[in-house]
Amino acid sequence: MKYLFFLYMLALVLCCGCEHTELDCYEGGSSVYFSKESFQISGDTLRYDTWGVIDGDIKEQTFKLPIYLFGTVTDYDRKIKIRTELCDVDTLRAEVNEDFRPIPTEVILPANSNETYLEIIMLRSEKLKQYNRIFTVVIEENEEFNSEYNWRKDRDGNSYFLGHSMTIIVSENFPKPWWWDWNGVRYFGEWSYLKADLICTLCNIHRTEFIGKTVIPDSKLKYYGKKVQRWLNAQESPYLEEDGTPMVMGEDAQD
Repeated sequence: MKYLFFLYMLALVLCCGCEHTELDCYEGGSSVYFSKESFQISGDTLRYDTWGVIDGDIKEQTFKLPIYLFGTVTDYDRKIKIRTELCDVDTLRAEVNEDFRPIPTEVILPANSNETYLEIIMLRSEKLKQYNRIFTVVIEENEEFNSEYNWRKDRDGNSYFLGHSMTIIVSENFPKPWWWDWNGVRYFGEWSYLKADLICTLCNIHRTEFIGKTVIPDSKLKYYGKKVQRWLNAQESPYLEEDGTPMVMGEDAQD
């Protein structure tokens, strides 16, 4: 029994000797990696759908992407090198000063800390209404961190670097309200992102209210539908849907 107790205590000490991170325990130098656990994702791709639930007049947001230390905490600051990579597909490629401000090339990991973040200023591009926009941020190896533990091999024996990059897919994903198919069609017609955006803009409705759980009274829905239809009727040229057809509201919104 004493022998078993000794083994138990030895295992406990060894476990406690390694800092808690999202990655397996490793003895050696220090490294840093983008957090996946914070966003409940398993791969290296993050969907940034925040624009879809934010009012259309807001054009800029600050996004903080966590970076964690794996290894030894020091009593001095250390620099993390960052590189930005753009998508090869023209329609999906996020552009600097169009979809995001220039991303810092360095991030400081403060002394006595095991985490920091990369601050990305996101911009609301008009192209988001048609296509998702994609870019990747990469942690580059440098003398401050030993990245030996990051390297893994897949089933084919090819090496890959774990946690060093995060691909961000930016979208204007405006979710259809739960009540639209039940009661919205009669006032607003068929669902489309452009139509929902126009309703919220012209009627001064916050998107969070529009897609929320609260029931919007029929009288308000009818008012919104008629107001938007009158605006559509007043345009010199047809206001078009995503498929190029003229936008029209529901039957109960027609005068």
